[in-house]
Amino acid sequence: MPPLQDQHDSDQPLLAQPAEADPADLSLQEINVPATSPADPMDLEPTLPLPSTFAFPFPHSVILFDQLSDIDAILAPPAAGLSVEASIVHRWDITNWKSIRSTKKSYSPEFTEETTVSSLKRRILLFPNGNNNADALSVFLDSVDAADHGPDDTWHLCIQFAIAISNPDDDEVYKHNAATHRYNPNERDWGFNHLCKLATLYTPNEGMSKPLVADDQRTTITVFIRQIKDETGVLWHNFANYNSKKVTGFVGLKNQGATCYMNSLLQSLYFTNYFRAATYNIPTDKDEPTKSIPLALQRIFYQLQFSDDPVGTIELTKSFGWDAIDSFMQHDVQEFNRVLQDNLESKMKGTKAEGAISRLFVGKYKSYIKCINVSYESSRIEDFADIQLNVKGCKNVYESFVEYVNVETLDGENKYMAEGYGLQDARKGVIFTEFPPVLHLQLKRYEYDIEKDAMVKINDRYEFPKEIDLAPFLDESSEQKKKPQKYLLHGVLVHAGDLSGGHYCAFLRAENNGKWFKFDDDRVTPVSENDAMEENFGSNAGTKTRLLKKFTNAYMLVYVRESNADEILKPITVDDIPAHLRRRFDEEKLASEQKRKDKEEQHLYFNTRYITDADIRAHSGFDLCNFDNKDLPLSVGHVLRVKKDEKFRAYKARLAEALAVPVEKVKVWNMVFRQNKTVRVDNKISDDEKTLEQMQNSVKATNDFRFYVDTEDEVGIENDSIIIFIKKYDPISATIRYVGRAFFSPTQRISEALPVIMNLADLQGPDVRLYEEIKPTMIDPCTITNTFSTSEIGNGDILCIQETLSEEDVKQLPDPRLATVNFYFDDYRNRLPIIFKHKHDEKEAPIPDIELVLSKKMTFDAVVAKLGPAVQHDADKIQLYSLQGHSTRSLIKRSPTLTLQEMTNPGYYVPANNYNSGPSVVFYELLDIPLVELDTKRFVNVVYVDRQMHEHGPIKLLVAKNAKAGELLELLKSKLVIADGGSGKLRLFEVNNFRTYKVFSDNDFVSSFNDFTTLYAEEIPIEEIEKGPDDKVIEVAHFTKDPSRGHGVPFRFVLKSGEVFAQTKVRLISAISVNEKDIVKMKFYVIENFTKPRVIEDDDVLADVFQKLHSADYLGIDHVDRSGKSSRGVGGGGGIKILN
Repeated sequence: MPPLQDQHDSDQPLLAQPAEADPADLSLQEINVPATSPADPMDLEPTLPLPSTFAFPFPHSVILFDQLSDIDAILAPPAAGLSVEASIVHRWDITNWKSIRSTKKSYSPEFTEETTVSSLKRRILLFPNGNNNADALSVFLDSVDAADHGPDDTWHLCIQFAIAISNPDDDEVYKHNAATHRYNPNERDWGFNHLCKLATLYTPNEGMSKPLVADDQRTTITVFIRQIKDETGVLWHNFANYNSKKVTGFVGLKNQGATCYMNSLLQSLYFTNYFRAATYNIPTDKDEPTKSIPLALQRIFYQLQFSDDPVGTIELTKSFGWDAIDSFMQHDVQEFNRVLQDNLESKMKGTKAEGAISRLFVGKYKSYIKCINVSYESSRIEDFADIQLNVKGCKNVYESFVEYVNVETLDGENKYMAEGYGLQDARKGVIFTEFPPVLHLQLKRYEYDIEKDAMVKINDRYEFPKEIDLAPFLDESSEQKKKPQKYLLHGVLVHAGDLSGGHYCAFLRAENNGKWFKFDDDRVTPVSENDAMEENFGSNAGTKTRLLKKFTNAYMLVYVRESNADEILKPITVDDIPAHLRRRFDEEKLASEQKRKDKEEQHLYFNTRYITDADIRAHSGFDLCNFDNKDLPLSVGHVLRVKKDEKFRAYKARLAEALAVPVEKVKVWNMVFRQNKTVRVDNKISDDEKTLEQMQNSVKATNDFRFYVDTEDEVGIENDSIIIFIKKYDPISATIRYVGRAFFSPTQRISEALPVIMNLADLQGPDVRLYEEIKPTMIDPCTITNTFSTSEIGNGDILCIQETLSEEDVKQLPDPRLATVNFYFDDYRNRLPIIFKHKHDEKEAPIPDIELVLSKKMTFDAVVAKLGPAVQHDADKIQLYSLQGHSTRSLIKRSPTLTLQEMTNPGYYVPANNYNSGPSVVFYELLDIPLVELDTKRFVNVVYVDRQMHEHGPIKLLVAKNAKAGELLELLKSKLVIADGGSGKLRLFEVNNFRTYKVFSDNDFVSSFNDFTTLYAEEIPIEEIEKGPDDKVIEVAHFTKDPSRGHGVPFRFVLKSGEVFAQTKVRLISAISVNEKDIVKMKFYVIENFTKPRVIEDDDVLADVFQKLHSADYLGIDHVDRSGKSSRGVGGGGGIKILN
């Protein structure tokens, strides 16, 4: 559907919107309709006719100051937070409609709007026969003042208006439409291409009793205008040519694809000035730029502070170890915050910034169970970096805090077993003992929906205050209780979308209690407090609102303690930034600006490329050099960047300077690309006064302008002499080299030139052969009795000379075909450098790579025959693998017809490779048995998980195809060193989506295993083998935040009869390998199908709980994934990994 209204330009057609448009389809900047308004503005007509007192008794172009109340009947109320500066109603009574109708367009007389804030001139623009729309009346409101301002002027007016056409004798007969617009010098008029159908002007229809034009002559057009105060300066802005720095003083961050979640958090951390200062103080002067996260973050903060343009984050994500795919995976902002801060905290240790993150963001809370009737309390103090508040069932932040510290009474059947006191009535809860200066509140807008059996987003209205007192939620014994705990809202991170994805942005205050700004990737805009708060509360079900707003709400809140605000938000000056950082980043800026300048001036320059005799000597292939064929070694040559208008005389002087020779010795020949795909010297350039661009155009050079620069003396040259280049081929060493150039007459016999050629090649003869290098596949012998002209040998051609070997000499060659230069070129054309890498485990000691130059025509057997001696292993016991993608290694099946080119070309295994992108990589494995025996066996990959939950492997096992799982496990045991004290019995199982998919019995056949499945093996714990009759074996799995985001390897665990979870947890934690910091944050749940995960309490007896559950139900441990192998979850991406 086209937009309701658009700017009119006299030279361009107007974009139209039918009067039956649905305002719900309009953007927020186009029209504001209250939730209670009808879907269509025209629906207002039956109930809101023009007032009966509105009889238009006034002459043309009169402003009706006494009819201001009529605006409220026509225009919807301004959107929340907007205030009206002035209101006006203007009428244009038309009595000469027939005359106007004969014109393409007409303007009403100008009318001046005298208000308390301005004096503004406007007029109505009318297209009586439609504006490029033959069946509709087009009417626009035009700002006369806009034309008085230049296109770059910031002058603007925000106007809410309606235009109505009515019968002059009956105000209940009318048509109207409404819109909003930001008038500016570039958009001076706005209105409606389709105000009404032309037919309704003259014939009553659509429920009207009269036509809109009376007597074919009279009608009335009325405009209702509200001038809206632009509090932020960007109301209804279309953001064309918008400059964030100029408007706000701040710049945004570029989105790499799906990094809006990262951008919003980085801006929040940037405006937490204490954190920014701490980041600047991490020593990075010796860090490697591509791998240093602190340095990359320092660069971003520095550029946010001093750049005029949006800042890129590619260096930061590269320092994470991410590739382009990672940048297109959206993640959860809370998880990213935790992982990033954990990483930075480790980098800050031992530096001036050590402890800054804990001082800023880490608080403490106490979990307790306190007996009511006896003096006994069980409690523990834990750290938190953020607080997760329930949204469901709570109206605001305060109610969520109340729920968070809500006390549960344990009585009746739920009494608490107090040590030394038996079962007691008790109170159980959580209370805060210390709040951090900067408080991150994570709003739990995702929960498990039992009916949908999936996580869903909660978009309910949830209010958060501008300031909040958290003292009531502190423990009475807390030292902080003695001081004010008033927190001020500093930031609101917003998510628009649903569980599968969406968009993040941030509303932040740049200063303590300062103005609000919206940071939406690369755009920064000033916003009102209403925009930052009310608009992000969310909306309750059943409330009529825009679809986008329904899914847009706050997800993370940043509060700063008022008593610490001045210190935390203290402005960061240049002097606060270490000198080495300022120096580094300023140098980077200068280099970037120079690069940009070079790019802007690129059209004034081009590159010339030239070769000398020294370059030709270094070349051992076709032609005199190779600049284009990437399948063969490329020539280096020399590149000289020149201005297009530079004279050739000056260019020769630059060449002389570069080669350190007198300019008189410099002779320049242009080189051309011939039709047979060879590059040869053509003509010597003698016109020194031509520009290089003129010369390039004359030879129609499409690539770099290429030259051969000769600095040798020219001996025996005549006017018609041709330049011939001579190469010498040595069959004994199988090498070819350039020996020089010579000048000959085209009519000279080749035999007469032979002594000169032999002298250059230092050959005595008499048995020599001479070949012409015509093209790569055509190396023809020369008929020496012919003349150069008869043999069609001309300027720039190449001759190859070699000795003729005797039969005895030929027998001494490693390959008899090397006796002639023809085979040399054929072999050269098929050369392919290969790096052979051992297919060892990354954790094993590396084995040096082997680099060989082989022929593309080699078969599998020929390749391993060359590789065998190099690795000192039998060739028939070598298996080859190709590289697919970044890390996948695919087996290359042995075949008598498979060539090396097929093994390495894109149509077979790997992406296209060429000589100059580096050697192709082929992996090899040294086997204990010949390849032919593998037909009866198969490899199986097994990851061994030890008692500390450390993964080893995958371990590659070779077993008979008819082997059983028990045999496979015995083979695995022989390759492991299993510590004493365990059962020594292994279990084989398959994992799918981080859950146990199948446990194999010893009698399951290996042939039933999926070729692409990685199997796991673990030692069966002794306590599982010796478990009691009432004990229960369950599955335990890892996840982050919700069960759909699994990670790690699941395992089986014994629940002991009668054991409370406080004791079970000790055994459970000792069974898994997790650092102490993560243990504190762990949460434990009972996960049942189609049921919301249930938190496990310390006094739960899990053996009893799981006796009643299904075998597929399991115990889930919620903790941060450090592996980077988690499944897809909220936000669409996998678990966040930071590798450096």
